[in-house]
Amino acid sequence: MRIPLTATFVGLGVAVYASAASVDTQTQTTGLQWGPCPEYPDAGLSCAYFDIPLDYHNASAGTGHILVVKANATVGESKGTIFMNPGGPGVSGLESLATDGPAMLNHSGGVYDIVSWDPRGVGPYTYPGDVFCLADEEYDSFWNGSIEITGGHWLGNFTNQTDLDNFYAQAPIIDAQYRAFGERCLQGPNSTTLQYIGTTATVRDMVALADALQGPDTLIHYWGFSYGTLVGAYFIEMFPDRVGRVILDGIIDATAIATQQSYLLWRTQVSSAEDVYNGFANACALAGPDECAVAPFEGATGADVIDHISKAIETVHDHPSASNVSMMLLRGNIYGGLYKPGQWYVLANNTLPGLLDSVIGSGNATQQHQRCRTYSAAHSYTEPAVVCVDSVNADPNLTINDIFDEIVNVTRTVSPSFGGFWPIPWHRCSYWPVRAVERYQGPFNKTLANRVLVIGNSWDNATPFFESHHIADVLGDQAALVRQNGFGHTSIYEQSTCTENIIQAYLADGTLPANKLTVCEIDDSFEIYPGVKGASVSPVNAGKKL
Repeated sequence: MRIPLTATFVGLGVAVYASAASVDTQTQTTGLQWGPCPEYPDAGLSCAYFDIPLDYHNASAGTGHILVVKANATVGESKGTIFMNPGGPGVSGLESLATDGPAMLNHSGGVYDIVSWDPRGVGPYTYPGDVFCLADEEYDSFWNGSIEITGGHWLGNFTNQTDLDNFYAQAPIIDAQYRAFGERCLQGPNSTTLQYIGTTATVRDMVALADALQGPDTLIHYWGFSYGTLVGAYFIEMFPDRVGRVILDGIIDATAIATQQSYLLWRTQVSSAEDVYNGFANACALAGPDECAVAPFEGATGADVIDHISKAIETVHDHPSASNVSMMLLRGNIYGGLYKPGQWYVLANNTLPGLLDSVIGSGNATQQHQRCRTYSAAHSYTEPAVVCVDSVNADPNLTINDIFDEIVNVTRTVSPSFGGFWPIPWHRCSYWPVRAVERYQGPFNKTLANRVLVIGNSWDNATPFFESHHIADVLGDQAALVRQNGFGHTSIYEQSTCTENIIQAYLADGTLPANKLTVCEIDDSFEIYPGVKGASVSPVNAGKKL
């Protein structure tokens, strides 16, 4: 069912109205009917619905629709459209344009309209929408206190024998639960559409949308962030003659997804996480306790900041029932908060002090605290649903103990702070009950209509720079690579005039740097904390982490 663009919201409740008759996708070739956007009526955005076939190769599968959102150019008359996917999978294009649209318009020079959409599997407005397998009232009883709810429980490099024994004792429990969960997904409200929400279908939706908005066979300008770079990588290989200006920012390696068992991809994802955590701690130390509440004293080093946070982690580990803060909540807030250096101040002064104070007390936690929100809406499994329908077929010889062994090894050799996370979407894929009706798995050597711009941060805790470097190497002379010498996930969360100038020149006329690799520094004016310039922050090891 469509939710009209005039639907109203009260808290977490959604007022749903009957939808208009669906438009035949095969005849939908003209402009969309734009109107105010749900949830963000005052954000200066326009929204519309666009009808899609569930299966582009089988009309009998039926139809769906996607919610499309547009931010108009802000400088003069629009030069055209840039299609944008913000990542995830599972991130809403609507929410992203409402929150990050101004930054994207600024980076692009404001001369293009930016069009995004809630892809298949995302949100209440697109159909197929959010993936649900369990009703709210079943969630706790189904997982029954396993690490699916409690999360991983470890210290340091996962060598404590009690931790290891407890972790491996969960292996047969998770094995049985994941097998049963797959059956529940096949019986749930999304049972008939799970095979239609893959990334290849999302690429075809974007091309169909471009055909409707700007005409068939036109060049398509695209900007993908994080998982959106996978959409972009598939797009340029599936439709090489339609490649206009394509920016891939914060690369997920499409060649790895096409060839590797999915549980192995977590190792890559957290490869730079410790560097970013070091950067956060070192920046906090430079700011001091007056500007960074988790700096334990004046003159503290980055190692002192890490040690202060580690005391809370150790306390939660040793006394898991002593407060309402779990290991998963504490580590998860740190990891997620590292994505945006421009918001490290909020992480250090609002989010973390409240959590630390609940566990160990904190003399500096005098500022307003902001706890993590809890949601009463049904639990969505969109992210594992999409990554798993895209993934290679499960290895029949793979066991849950193999997956657990990999987690321990990643924690010991790659990321002691975050390697032991559970649950992780990649880890579900050997149990996921379906694969997409169409998966793009190569080749990745097509001749493109235009060259591509690849951007990666030096220290990115979700998509390490070597993935950007590898994809640029795969594309060869058809790509230019920018290394933004900063922190966080994708380039837009730290200011770099160098990066912005390259993006704007590329969008203006296709101009790219002559060198294969260009290093862009963070602007001297960009501050993470008052008086702490982003360009001055180092990823140097800030000490032992728990």
